[in-house]
Amino acid sequence: MDMKPKNKETTRFVLIGILILCLLSCSTVTRNSQQEAWRGKQRVLAETEELGSNTNLQMTAEGYERLGDAYLRQGHNEMALLQYDKALRADPKKMNIRYKIGRLLLEKGHVQEAKKEFELILKTDPDHALALLGMGWVSFKMGEFDEAEESLQKALQLDTNLWQAHHLLGILCDRQRQFDSAVFHYRKAIALRPNDSTLFNNLGVSFLLRGEIEEAVASFNEGLKIDPRNARIHNNLALALCRLKRYPEAIEVFKRSGSEASAYNNLGVVLLSDGKYEEAIEAFERSLDVHPGFYLRAYENLNRAKAAYTPPFQR
Repeated sequence: MDMKPKNKETTRFVLIGILILCLLSCSTVTRNSQQEAWRGKQRVLAETEELGSNTNLQMTAEGYERLGDAYLRQGHNEMALLQYDKALRADPKKMNIRYKIGRLLLEKGHVQEAKKEFELILKTDPDHALALLGMGWVSFKMGEFDEAEESLQKALQLDTNLWQAHHLLGILCDRQRQFDSAVFHYRKAIALRPNDSTLFNNLGVSFLLRGEIEEAVASFNEGLKIDPRNARIHNNLALALCRLKRYPEAIEVFKRSGSEASAYNNLGVVLLSDGKYEEAIEAFERSLDVHPGFYLRAYENLNRAKAAYTPPFQR
């Protein structure tokens, strides 16, 4: 019997299947993760088999791109990157595929490699809005904030629906303490992407830094409607409530982002920063009452508060 592969393409897909199985097997650590990896293998094998059964699809850049998109939706970024690379080899002129490669590289922290991909796109098409967005993120991660703003503003001139550009411009404005501009960009981003809790959180932070505490509370609450378990938003909401001196409410919200001991410790830190040393001492002591001898941070903060506190009769 002739056991040789019928053609090179069959061999290619066999090798791809082996590579994917190896990638998946490396991620198994616990019994649950092993079971999840096994289910992932079945999906991968099924999709690879389906792709291999369609000769016309497997020969096209579009076919590889579609499979890459499927892997990306499943969270298999490495395998998505592999398919996008094959798509680009099949058709090097597909700039949208090169952008997807650059985006994945950026998400993995390979900033310089991502920059090369975006630069190649812009060399061919200087008005490629998504590549300009990518360059904005690259410049931001490299600490080149003026260059980042320039790329993002140009991207928005070409495509006003790029919510990511408004989001990053909001972050840049916050860094420069231009809170009015930050609020403007976050609101623009929210109008385009109203179900993103991160945008409401960042908008709330800008309001908080601008001194508009009630608006900050409202924004954080909107974010929590979208993502009720978001610890960061709970923490920021509690800080805003502290600024309004609504301490009992703040404690309850702090508890949602951590333990009862951490909630009282956090309250103590806020009170300590406000110079309310006696109240801070009470908060830290309450934290230690909940977990005596365990919560080291509260113990250290308690000593700081006691060192700064002067009893009334000694003043």
